[in-house]
Amino acid sequence: MPRHARQHADSRIYHVMLRGVNRDAIFLEDEDRERFLQSLAQAKAASGCLVLAYCLMTNHVHLVLRTTREPIGSVVKRVGVRYAGWFNHKYGRVGHLFQDRFKSRPVETGEYLVKLIRYVWDNPVEAGLVERADDYRWSSRRLLGRPSSAVDGEELRRLLGGAVLAHIAELPPALPDDPMPDERRRPQRSDDRAAELLHRATGAATPVEFGALSLAAQHRGIRDLRLRSVPYEQISRITGLSASAVKRMHVARPHPSRELI
Repeated sequence: MPRHARQHADSRIYHVMLRGVNRDAIFLEDEDRERFLQSLAQAKAASGCLVLAYCLMTNHVHLVLRTTREPIGSVVKRVGVRYAGWFNHKYGRVGHLFQDRFKSRPVETGEYLVKLIRYVWDNPVEAGLVERADDYRWSSRRLLGRPSSAVDGEELRRLLGGAVLAHIAELPPALPDDPMPDERRRPQRSDDRAAELLHRATGAATPVEFGALSLAAQHRGIRDLRLRSVPYEQISRITGLSASAVKRMHVARPHPSRELI
């Protein structure tokens, strides 16, 4: 089926969503998120685009961008290619990190922009990660009113007006229409399905068999599940390890020279 042409915004403002392929995780650690923001800053400097808002979730990213010299596709490609190359190298993976084509919607009215910004900033609240949008570290909401090279706060203030921006938290969080139709949260995998993924990765069919594996093999299995967005708590249930032990093992990432093949 032929692709639909990407909609052009007369305002040059776009809501962009980058999602992991198969909805898998694109961030496993804070270092990954920091690296993505570096890639965004580099694309911003190279293309001249303005970053009005951003929010980094586990398997997708929301960006509100205003283009200047380059079209939106070129800007997003700069970000995605640079970050995906770094991520694949870090985790020893190959292939696409993001879905083949990013989602974008033009933003043509001030009213829509106000609701969109609130929607993007409220993603972590809706996902149950924090109680208030201000508390989420990986959103531009926390930079509101502060000098920052990561986001063009003055441009956002100019577009919305200082009074509106100051009271944006009081506005309804939901948009009249779903801005990205495929963004609805899918149900979490069942433990049986997660156990199947673990068996494929390690050959272990039970917690006892997993416990008998080498530490390097256990690490590889846990890393594979995290790349597929399986939560620590679920990995704990299917491996017999505590959630804290799973997280420590995942974060430790033993050096390849110490792994036994």
